[in-house]
Amino acid sequence: MNRFKQTKPSLFPKRRVLLILAALNVLVVCSGCVSGYAERLREVRRDYYEEGNLEQAKMALERRQKRSPQKEKDVLALDEASLELCSGNVAKAKEKLLQARDSFDAIETSRLQKSTENLLSYWTDDNLNSYEGEDYEKILVRIMLAIADLFDGEKDARAYAYQITEKQDEIVQNGLIDDPRDNKRKINPKKAYPRVPLGPYIEGLLWEQTYVNASDAERCYEKVVKWQPNFKQGRQDLVRAQTGVHSQPGNGRLYVFAFVGRGPYKEQVYEEATQFALLLADQIFSATNKYSVPPTIAPVPVPMLVVNKSKVKSVEIDIDGERMGDTETIADVNAMAIKQYEANKDQILAKAVVRRVVKKSSIYAAKEIGQVNDWVNLAMDVGGIVWEATESADTRCWGLLPAQIQAASFEIPVGEHELAIRPRDQQERTIGAQIVTKVKIDANRNTYVLINYPDQDPVGKVVVSK
Repeated sequence: MNRFKQTKPSLFPKRRVLLILAALNVLVVCSGCVSGYAERLREVRRDYYEEGNLEQAKMALERRQKRSPQKEKDVLALDEASLELCSGNVAKAKEKLLQARDSFDAIETSRLQKSTENLLSYWTDDNLNSYEGEDYEKILVRIMLAIADLFDGEKDARAYAYQITEKQDEIVQNGLIDDPRDNKRKINPKKAYPRVPLGPYIEGLLWEQTYVNASDAERCYEKVVKWQPNFKQGRQDLVRAQTGVHSQPGNGRLYVFAFVGRGPYKEQVYEEATQFALLLADQIFSATNKYSVPPTIAPVPVPMLVVNKSKVKSVEIDIDGERMGDTETIADVNAMAIKQYEANKDQILAKAVVRRVVKKSSIYAAKEIGQVNDWVNLAMDVGGIVWEATESADTRCWGLLPAQIQAASFEIPVGEHELAIRPRDQQERTIGAQIVTKVKIDANRNTYVLINYPDQDPVGKVVVSK
């Protein structure tokens, strides 16, 4: 009788320990199931960038769509949009872009969903969260919508262009966080974000075409010159808007947009936390816990932004055998992504540190509750190691962006013209294959051309507006 009473208390803690271990096992499985987005995207990027094969890239992306978790669908839709746009399927590209934009906006405004997922992600990893896009992706989805609409009748291009600037303002305004060095102060890392002038640029060229809103066009081009002073054409556009002359009688304007180079993507790396990241982590952890973050911690898995230097510096434009000029960079996608990554890196590290501390403290708490023996203690340590090892950085991203978006504008006579296009390298030498296409210019109207040079050879079609 006494022996039965003595053995009963030791069984209950063991059951609790087993339950805790089972729960940890479920969390390990959940976190492992959604990892490895960078690996899954690699095949699509290879087909697109290295092979230059759009159809093959589309098939690879379709395979990814069928096997991917629901929380990857929207970001994959962005890559689909890139492939469709470069194939000339503008309407389908817009459909995919709108799907991603609206989904990102819905997630961004759903505070309950975000807070719940964010809390649970400390037990697994950030792949558990619904993907709402990086800040640069939220801007670029609107940029791509505005450009695509220029080729699809210009019905909503001005609205999308306005949204580009509006979204940039909103992102910076919402960037305030508590300063971990002084809880009475706020800091805004997003103030360092560069301004992208493609919104005002597209608004300006559309206002110019109306011949009744020259002052609006002038106002837009003033922003272009201010935000991107190295875009020389912006000054010419501003002078033209100030005179109120879109084009001379019998002429129209040709706008060439070029997607140049390979855009940013993410890979997983292990990094040590900076001092500022540890302060941020301590701020997050101590807000819901009586303990603090240790002063040092082992390297944690985080997404690293990867960019490649583009072989192509600009694209040379010839019209009817006459050299007209080169495209210029109006939106440096790689530079924008790098600047935003650097501004938010400490916050990314801080969250990874908190996640590591939560997992370690959960194991310690389980041991304390369970009053475990040496064998169970060892099993729990191994389980904790496995739990941490299966953690994966969130490498979801829009993987088929260009490195730069470039533009050029020319006033040319009404009628059909032969357009010859060829890229130039960083030393201003012509390289790669030349593209020749026909364009039709209407009197005092805009005609648009889109070309895609992820490398020295073009990929996809030359897209010409209707």
